[in-house]
Amino acid sequence: MAKREKKDHGLSGRLDELERRMFLVKLMYEKYFSGIERIEPLKEREDLRRLVRDLIKEYIPNTAQRHKFTSLKARFNSLEMYWQRNLVQLERGTHPKMKFRLAIQEQQRRDAAAKRNERAKKRQLLNERQREELAYRTVFDKFIDARSQCGQSAELSYDAVKDSLKKQARMIKSKFKVEKVKFRVAIEDGKAKMKAIPIKQDEK
Repeated sequence: MAKREKKDHGLSGRLDELERRMFLVKLMYEKYFSGIERIEPLKEREDLRRLVRDLIKEYIPNTAQRHKFTSLKARFNSLEMYWQRNLVQLERGTHPKMKFRLAIQEQQRRDAAAKRNERAKKRQLLNERQREELAYRTVFDKFIDARSQCGQSAELSYDAVKDSLKKQARMIKSKFKVEKVKFRVAIEDGKAKMKAIPIKQDEK
């Protein structure tokens, strides 16, 4: 009957600790390569190396424990090569996840620019509406003053006059192929009148 090998429980704990820390450092590097973490886990990696070096110096008589350490050491060496390869790609700017992050950042920049442009357009549209409203209000006030001077009724609805002017403006724009129409108040034959003037592009 084969002699049962004695198991070092202290060593088993150290091997389990090595496996646990290797898993944690692997997660840290994945976060670093993905851009979640900004600082490379160099200290944790060096601590892991030190633990492996210490175990290499130690004689392990138990076959199962020796096999487990050999497997862990091989896994660590594989991870070291993987990490180093990814670090080189990061330095060169060729890392796949880095390209993905850059693509996301570029998209975010484009989205932010689009939002800024949209806000600018809204402000411009608001300003144009405010200017338009001011122009209608100004010409309406002048029209009411002129009617009062001519003895005509000044009891007119601003909204009704504005709607009438807007309709005239649309018709004139369509007829004369212009973008703007200006209204001015004139007094003819003792009566206040509004006259629409088409504004050409070179007259702005």
